[in-house]
Amino acid sequence: MKAFVKKNTWLTRESFMDFGWGNGYVAIPKGHPLHGKDYDEIHNLMPALAVNGGLTFADSADNLKWEELPENSEGAWVVGFDTAHSWDTLEQWSKEAVMGEAEKLKNQLAEYVSA
Repeated sequence: MKAFVKKNTWLTRESFMDFGWGNGYVAIPKGHPLHGKDYDEIHNLMPALAVNGGLTFADSADNLKWEELPENSEGAWVVGFDTAHSWDTLEQWSKEAVMGEAEKLKNQLAEYVSA
């Protein structure tokens, strides 16, 4: 599993709300029991999962054309969270803080073993 971040470029600082630097993601390799699961399904399987605002993204790395994707992520399943909730701020969610939260998410997902 690999954690990575992507800068928020779809909201502007002039928008109606504040928000953090960006989003955090984890690339889940093929063979892991969470590979291919929607984010709601992951929350159902892992009710104690703790990440800012909960998971808000899931898709195949093969569908994404992001330069931020880790090397050798072909076939991986990418899940992530955002920092654009009403309580999020740039001061609270700097790039470093988002990366730390992505690493925390990676560690939680890595501990999952299917029942």
